[in-house]
Amino acid sequence: MSVQYDARANEWQGQLDQIGGGTVTDARVASATLGALNAELLMDLNGKAVAVFDIRSAAVNAIFSFEATVDGTNYFAVPAINQATEAVVTAVTLTPTAAVTFMVGVSGYRRVRCRISTFTSGNAVVTGRASISDYSIYSKPYPSSLHVTATAAVNTGSTCTLPAAGVGLFHYITRIELVKLYAVVGVAAGAGVIITTTNLPGGPAFTTEQLASAAGTVARVITADYAGNPLKSSVANTATTFVAGAQLQTIWRWNVSYFISA
Repeated sequence: MSVQYDARANEWQGQLDQIGGGTVTDARVASATLGALNAELLMDLNGKAVAVFDIRSAAVNAIFSFEATVDGTNYFAVPAINQATEAVVTAVTLTPTAAVTFMVGVSGYRRVRCRISTFTSGNAVVTGRASISDYSIYSKPYPSSLHVTATAAVNTGSTCTLPAAGVGLFHYITRIELVKLYAVVGVAAGAGVIITTTNLPGGPAFTTEQLASAAGTVARVITADYAGNPLKSSVANTATTFVAGAQLQTIWRWNVSYFISA
């Protein structure tokens, strides 16, 4: 089942609103009950900037995917922002109840849809609305909604792994922190330790000294803040890692904050 909404029918009103200097929106909504594999709510776009999908059900077990097309035929996954948690996803698993709203940036697309890509049982009412009005998400940074911390035993290397983000999605890193604790009196070494990374552009690496520090000494090796301009991973849906090799008498601690998006 496919339910389609044509946003062009209200275009004349949008032009009048623009002439008057008002905020242009499309007040109409499309709504359908979806309860089968590939059932979809589809919105035909014409100069729209954002689309909102509201999904509500008392009993559903299905995966809802957010997709768009440029040519009207070939669809691809697009990131949708959960309006309650601000998490970014391309699909959402709902079971057994649902009351969630997602926002999708649709500038330049011909159509956007919410489709049941995996179906088990039940149904849900999906309501959609498209508007040419801008949305504040485009002028503010995404929140660092995800965080990974990692450590290891003394004299042991430590790896911090950001799990694969999902199909078509990347890690956007906002902060990296690495500290080391000298568990006993440190053993000095001239070579130090090289900190390496994977799945980041340019393969960033860091060097830390190895000193004869007193037991209990804490040293911050890395404090990298990318909040204003997040560091994007190189390959979508791939783990990103931060690796600190073994250093004598040292306990490592990683803290990495990030969000995911397309």
